[in-house]
Amino acid sequence: MKEKMKSKKAWFLLVPLSLFLVYFTAHCSHPQGEPNSKESHLLKLVYESSQRFHYAPPVVDDAFSQKAFEEFLVDMDPGKRFYTQKDVKQMEKFKNDLDDHFKEGKLEFFDLSLKLIDEAIVKSKSYYEEFINMPFEFTKDEKIELDADKRKWPSDDKEMKDYWRKSIKYEKLNRYIEDLQQLEKEKKTRPDDSIRMDINKEVKDMMDAWFDRLSKLKREDRFEIYVNTFIHLYDPHTDYLNPKEKEDFNINMSGKLEGIGARLQTEREFTKVSSIVPGGPAARQGELEANDLIMGVQQDGMEPVDIKGMRIDDVVSKIRGKKGTKVTLKVKKQDGTIKLITIVRDEVIMDEGFARSALLKQEGKDDKIGYIKLPRFYADFNDPNSPSAAKDIAEELNKLKKEGATSLILDLRNNGGGSLQEVVDMSGLFIDEGPVVQVKDRRGIRPYNDPDKNVFFDGPMVILVNSNSASASEIISACLQDYKRAVIVGGEPTFGKGSVQQFRNLDQLTNNSNMKPLGEMKVTIQKYYRVSGGSVQLKGVEPDILLPDTYSYIVNGEKEYKHPLPYDIIDKQNFSPNTFVIDNLEEVASKSKQRINSNPVFGLIDENAKRLAKSRDETEVNLEINKYKSFINQRKEEIKKFEKIGDQAISNMKVENLQEDLAYIQTDSSKIARNDDFLKSLNKDMYVYESMNILRDIRKK
Repeated sequence: MKEKMKSKKAWFLLVPLSLFLVYFTAHCSHPQGEPNSKESHLLKLVYESSQRFHYAPPVVDDAFSQKAFEEFLVDMDPGKRFYTQKDVKQMEKFKNDLDDHFKEGKLEFFDLSLKLIDEAIVKSKSYYEEFINMPFEFTKDEKIELDADKRKWPSDDKEMKDYWRKSIKYEKLNRYIEDLQQLEKEKKTRPDDSIRMDINKEVKDMMDAWFDRLSKLKREDRFEIYVNTFIHLYDPHTDYLNPKEKEDFNINMSGKLEGIGARLQTEREFTKVSSIVPGGPAARQGELEANDLIMGVQQDGMEPVDIKGMRIDDVVSKIRGKKGTKVTLKVKKQDGTIKLITIVRDEVIMDEGFARSALLKQEGKDDKIGYIKLPRFYADFNDPNSPSAAKDIAEELNKLKKEGATSLILDLRNNGGGSLQEVVDMSGLFIDEGPVVQVKDRRGIRPYNDPDKNVFFDGPMVILVNSNSASASEIISACLQDYKRAVIVGGEPTFGKGSVQQFRNLDQLTNNSNMKPLGEMKVTIQKYYRVSGGSVQLKGVEPDILLPDTYSYIVNGEKEYKHPLPYDIIDKQNFSPNTFVIDNLEEVASKSKQRINSNPVFGLIDENAKRLAKSRDETEVNLEINKYKSFINQRKEEIKKFEKIGDQAISNMKVENLQEDLAYIQTDSSKIARNDDFLKSLNKDMYVYESMNILRDIRKK
């Protein structure tokens, strides 16, 4: 293995996608409406620190203030269920003053916003209580817009009250149709009055619990929202964290835990799946996916619990549980359909997140192709003997070469990133020497180089990516694409996160001990660039060969965020591709396109991707029962055509374990079962199969 990997250099964290913003309760509270010096001090300190440390701090002026005003209203009331335009009008007198409030620690606007939201919640609760017992009347032809971003703030209390009437009606109608369809599926019957009575209770219990959670929110919960509203205008990855342990920020149902193996994040009022832990219970069950919204949690044998508006640490506590127990999640998929997914909890095995490999063969072909799956870029800089992604990749390459692999597929799909130095070391395994990435901060530009002339693997390569391949995944993909060392294959550009973050302890930035603890900031301090000079920011790494993908027609990644840093270009580095060079890319891409166009599976994937994009835009629904039923039935009928995509094994593809891995795999039954799942999944993977064909076309040059 390369000598350079024995010593660790200075490093920065390319924060993975699984990090997320969560609103936590602080350790102390203050009377509602009373400004306190700690809040004022903290607000000023966050302003000063963000201006001091951020890569490109914005000018905090009236234009900044106007953006902060608009964003804070949405952050406080994301569903537009409380504030009316009348409330907004009261707050507008501060619209051009928030820049000064941020700089000086003033709290007048914040205090007013809290007063108005508390009053609005009381009013909205009274509307809900008025409508919860209204009769099931679904004959009126009227619509409700479910996407709050497409709705304006209600003009007054009358319009807000009507929204609540429609909202409660929608909740009942949706459940009523679901129950009727479930009875039809089970070929059962129930008295209609009984169905309606149960639905009334379900909706009432859900809403009571939600308003109860709202009543328990403290001033400091909303103050954290207020602070983050300002610094999210810098960029979406700069966050303030209150004084709770930093581990609470990165709630992660992996590690040595018994749960389902999924990473969650808060998205407005909902809990969103940000990624699935490789090899965990959810991954093995196969139905839960990144970007699913979790709407409810049901323990085995118990009533379901609606989790809308629930703190993410409370959601996690409900989903975690003892090995062998079941949990059912009510999930809203990206196409708007609702699905119940039952998962058996198990221990989430950490080694499933490490690099693993296989040998790929095809009937009638005499070559052997190596496959390495890298779920994340891992390293422990406090323990030189701990697993390291770069060291492990080198070991997997060594095993593959021993068994005759002459080409390689490096699978970085859904890999959210990790350490900068780790990806520099890993990239160096495939090139002789030269720059890997450029990093720019406020002091200038610095290249990170591979100084070692040795090349660990010199055969043709494909790197598989998708829109969830981010940070470190984008660095190695961009580097090997620029060196013409690998063909990048995927359904869409990678995530497009071209920035680096660092944690700053705010207690270390103040001399006032009476104010501590203040918490931490995660602040963007650098951008990174390709050796060719371009940034991956927003643009991502564009695949050399595009394959149809489920999310091909949906905007994903950094482009989804508000206020991302811009795409830009700096000077290129001097580098020479002296290893294996792919010089027949145009011919290879043309042959791949011909195969894709004649492949019925890829045809179905593309058709389904168009359906999904269309479904996501259909957010206004009719509350007349027959029209709503028709809408739901049409969606379910459309989905049937695509349910079996990827279920069939590829007949002439053979997937084998490496001989050196067999003894480890056979040590216990759980490893055997997980390995069987790994091999079966690979054997159905059309993207891997097409990558094998691409590698053969490269060799035919």
